[in-house]
Amino acid sequence: MFFHTQPSTVRAGRANAARFPVTGLAVDGAVDGVGDRTADRAGDPSGRRVIFLHPGKGAWWRLLDHVPTGQEWLTVPASAGAAILSPLLVERGGRRPVLVAGAVTAPLAIAAALDYPERVGGVMIVDDVGAESPMRRRWNALAARFGWALPAVLSGDLGDLVSELPAVRVPVTLMQGSDPAGLFARLEDGLTGCRTLTVVAVPDAAAVRPRTHAAELRGALLALVSAVERAQR
Repeated sequence: MFFHTQPSTVRAGRANAARFPVTGLAVDGAVDGVGDRTADRAGDPSGRRVIFLHPGKGAWWRLLDHVPTGQEWLTVPASAGAAILSPLLVERGGRRPVLVAGAVTAPLAIAAALDYPERVGGVMIVDDVGAESPMRRRWNALAARFGWALPAVLSGDLGDLVSELPAVRVPVTLMQGSDPAGLFARLEDGLTGCRTLTVVAVPDAAAVRPRTHAAELRGALLALVSAVERAQR
């Protein structure tokens, strides 16, 4: 696993209002559905929150069995939209939450960092599909068979978010395999305003997922949390 970190040049810019429809807001920072595979939590309920965004059926829950001391990890379905994060972005003892997203949920994490710049500590985006991974090939085959449209974000199409990428200020980690989806080149080129941009490469990995790369994910997340703590000093 290789890390490449560079400082970013800060550029002016602000996010627009929330871009996603809002349904099923949680109450008082709690997550509806805790205990099933749509939303889980573990760790210190008063610690720094690490929020894993999944597209409706994700595998982030596999990481919840070993939560670092002083942190609370929880999974949240991204289908509810960006505003569901508002009551969850709770700063505890000066420690802002960190967002973790896969390729499909990356736009939601970016939008949240733009819409709530004072409430998000950092963002980690993981290439869990790859350009030629077995999962990506299955998606392509199913899309061709049933006439489905694959998420445009996988090829790097971020829509209106492209012009706003330089406005992301928080530390960002991009974690990718040996043949990343097109999204990651677009993110690396566009995230010029964040405090630090760290690219983590996992050799010989078609895609990076909790089931196969739990140790690498934990290591990259630990490094990101450390960068967030330095940025908040």
